[in-house]
Amino acid sequence: MITTLCYLERDNKYLMLHRTKKEIDINRGKWLGVGGKLEDNELPEQCLKREVFEETGYELENYEFKGLVIFKYNKDEPLFMYLYTSSSFFGTQKECSEGELKWIDKNKILSLNLWEGDRIFLKLLFENSNFFYLTLNYENDNLIDSKLEFKENYVKNIIENLKRYSLLTERFYTDVYSITDTVGHWKTMEGGNPFYGEVGKESTSGEKIIKFRVRREFEELSYYLIKEAHPYETPVINIFRS
Repeated sequence: MITTLCYLERDNKYLMLHRTKKEIDINRGKWLGVGGKLEDNELPEQCLKREVFEETGYELENYEFKGLVIFKYNKDEPLFMYLYTSSSFFGTQKECSEGELKWIDKNKILSLNLWEGDRIFLKLLFENSNFFYLTLNYENDNLIDSKLEFKENYVKNIIENLKRYSLLTERFYTDVYSITDTVGHWKTMEGGNPFYGEVGKESTSGEKIIKFRVRREFEELSYYLIKEAHPYETPVINIFRS
């Protein structure tokens, strides 16, 4: 299952939802951001905007994809949660059918009744950390273990590798490249050793597309330097020749 979770920010506060209204609710009594499940043929960003509007009345103008949280609860199918923040939105706040909405000072949020794993990623949000993957394993309400990995580190390593050999230079300009956010999808087959995801299961993840130009004679060097810094078994490297 894929879901979204968003923390709206204003005046150093997050808009928190106290889940109190549904009788059957795994989150009953806990404080969360706002969000929900993807509908059929819906992309995470579409789900994000829809859920935020439905639960709060606010429409998002800009938002930031901060991390992917993998929530494993007992023997249920893992829940993949796309985690966002936004400080750019408009509209009039409305009553939520799932609980009470309240703006809470960031320095008071960790004292609320939260999932224990939420404390981990909330601290990362407070610190404005790099993009991360966080896996949380629960038995009922008890957090058994967690695993935290950062993705930006290897993106920076790739850029530094290329810069070291002046491969990101265009005439009178240096450090010439672009980075675009996207969503990757794959299924790992038997024998694979994925950096992220599980063998035999479909996976989705926030990805970075790095684009730059090099002279043809530096093509193989660039390919090697990317492979050297990239943690994936098989990174996707597309070469377009003109």
